[in-house]
Amino acid sequence: MRRLPTIALLAAGACARPPGGAGANDADLLLHARPSVDTARELDQAGVRSFADARYSDALAYFRAARRMGGPASELWNVARCLERLDDPEGAARTLDEYLAQRDLWPADRAEGQRESLAVRTRTSVLTVATSPAGAMLTVDGQPATAPTPVSMDVRPGMHTLVVRRASYADRTLTVEARFGRAVIVALDLEPAQK
Repeated sequence: MRRLPTIALLAAGACARPPGGAGANDADLLLHARPSVDTARELDQAGVRSFADARYSDALAYFRAARRMGGPASELWNVARCLERLDDPEGAARTLDEYLAQRDLWPADRAEGQRESLAVRTRTSVLTVATSPAGAMLTVDGQPATAPTPVSMDVRPGMHTLVVRRASYADRTLTVEARFGRAVIVALDLEPAQK
């Protein structure tokens, strides 16, 4: 079964409401039934409506339940999108890996999944360095920061070497890792230089 493009799928369900005002707990109750494609479709549509209403936690529960009820691999794609909206890029990356491991993906869907996986993993992080006392000069991977501390800047994912220097204080060198667009915050108490 080919997954519909996410935007079209979300737009199609945006006007309808879940039957009887159903919520994510109803999705959990349906798990006591035997796997059923019809039930999976119903759960998927409830998830689409929840996503369109920006109720991402509910949508996540519906899409996971739809997958457990026999829904297609596209439910994993929908789960990953919910996790991104809920600021869980690590969970989104794991789910996208599971999605890409499916053998029945269409080439266009696989390519889209690979692009999204790369985008999640390569989000830049904001590095903030504050020192006490303030006014230290910072280099990141040998490149000087644009201002003395406290200072913030975007950094790519991966390991970064920071060097902090301030007159009359001991230099500090440390390594930090930026991952999944998460903020990296460094607060240092500088030590007076040895005479």
